[in-house]
Formats: sequence, C-alpha cells, structure tokens
Amino acid sequence: MYDVIVCGSGPAGMAAAITLKRANLNIIIIEKGTPGGKLNEAMQIENYLGFEENFGVNLALKMYKQLKGFNIPYKTAEVTKVIKQDDNNFLVYTNDAIYETKNVIWAAGSINKKLNVENEKRFIGKGISYCAVCDGSLSLNKNVVVIGNGDSALESAIYLSRICNKITIIMRNNKLHAEEYLIDKVKNNEKIELIHNHEIVSFNGNDTLEKITIKNCLNNTIKELLAPFAYIHIGFIPANIALEEFDILDEEKYIIVDKNGETKIKGLYAAGDCTSKEIKQIITAVYDGTICASAIIKSI
Repeated sequence: MYDVIVCGSGPAGMAAAITLKRANLNIIIIEKGTPGGKLNEAMQIENYLGFEENFGVNLALKMYKQLKGFNIPYKTAEVTKVIKQDDNNFLVYTNDAIYETKNVIWAAGSINKKLNVENEKRFIGKGISYCAVCDGSLSLNKNVVVIGNGDSALESAIYLSRICNKITIIMRNNKLHAEEYLIDKVKNNEKIELIHNHEIVSFNGNDTLEKITIKNCLNNTIKELLAPFAYIHIGFIPANIALEEFDILDEEKYIIVDKNGETKIKGLYAAGDCTSKEIKQIITAVYDGTICASAIIKSI
C-alpha cells in the first residue's frame, strides 16, 4: 500500500515526487517513457528561471538526477487503468502489475496529435517523426519537411536548419501562430521555405518515406514534394484515457481540478499539461506538482 502513486515523470510528476518524499511518504513513480516527458523534445528554453541552456533534454537530466538523489522508487510501465475501491483506496493497473495506493497524482502530460492521413502510421520511424530534437540527426544534410505553424514547428525548423540542407514548412493557412522572435528567425533563415494554404494528403514511398502529396486548400490542386523526412508538429492531446471513466474531463479531455489540484474524486489529483488550464509551461507544471503534493501532505 502506497501513500501516493505519481503517474508520470515530467516536471510536474518529479516536482510532486520530491515534495512527497521530503515529507517521508511512501511513494512510487510510474512512467512509460523517458524521464522529463515533453521536456526532452524542447529545443529553445528561454523562460525557465535559473536555466540558461537551450536544450530541454539537459534540464530533464538535471531534474531526474535530483529525483534519483532522493531514492524514490521508479517503475517503467504504462498505466492502463485507475480504479477507486469501496474503501476509497485506488488500484493502478499497468501493463504488467497492479498497485494499491491511498492517493494518485496523474501527471501523464500530453501526446502528439496525428494528421491521420494515408500512410502516416506506416512511415512512423521510417521517415516520419514527431520530435526533431530526438531524430534530427537522422536527416543530416537532407531536404526535410516540417508540418505545422506553431511554436514547436518553428523551433524544430530552426533546429533542423543547423544540420539539414533545406527545410520546407507546410501550413494549412497563411499565418504563423508562434512567438514573434521565432517568426523572425524563420523568416530570416535562408534555409527555410514556407508553403502556405496547403495540407497533407498522403505520405509515399517503399520501405521508407520518399515523397509527400500535398493539396492547395484554396484551389484543390495536388502536387508532390520529394522528402525523405517529415517532422509533424500540429499540437498535443492530453494523455488521460486511463481516467475517462471518472467523469472528470472537460470537452477537450483535459482534467478539471480545484485550487489544490484535486479532482472531484477524493484522493485523485492531477498536475501539468494534462489539466485544464490556460498556461502550459515548465514552471506551471512544477507549481502544479508541488501544490498537489502539499495538499496530500496536509490531508495525511
């Protein structure tokens, strides 16, 4: 029986775990991926106080090193279901075990949105990627495509311009929805080309990606681009499927919490990008995790 199970080891989950461990509670972190979560995909970090390096993976490693210093039990597994029992404790199901706990902090973050077009699934890992920082080295000196018009798409294009020959950004409309400094960097980068008002129709190739079919949204004309690599950055969706039966999600599937990070289910808390809130940044995720942990400590 654990006092708290923290599901997820991004900034929110690690902040919660450290706060709980400092109060000498019996806890465990369960994480299916890499410690740091989406932080590992971030290239440009300029707004996290006290951290001057650019790459998110560096900050993720620093956070994880601090976490390990507290000897917090850590399990690599995917949480598939959470159930509340009649005695008000919870059962947390993973792909290989079942854990029992008095409280749960859900900090599973978000996952990349898919285009859901022809052959997208087929070429994932074979030319299609959702993380330029993770996979950019594979496209060294190549011509590549970035799909999207937000911060993450532009950050990826800027990063890839350091190692690739040419980067073509494909966007469905004619406006970039990103911070001004990123827009300026993209527009002033001779390696980056913008293709406005186009959408992806299909990805094509044999064993690996070779070309991309795109359609003009204004006149429906079709054309093909030769591209062995495509990086998709069209936003995120919350990773909250395991909690859907609790009826705690808003219309966009984000978790609704109170000022303490607790849902309407007593003992079930949520923190970070998986929650319904306006600002989703590293600093707000750390705050969320700390607030959840502090509320649990007080209640115990």
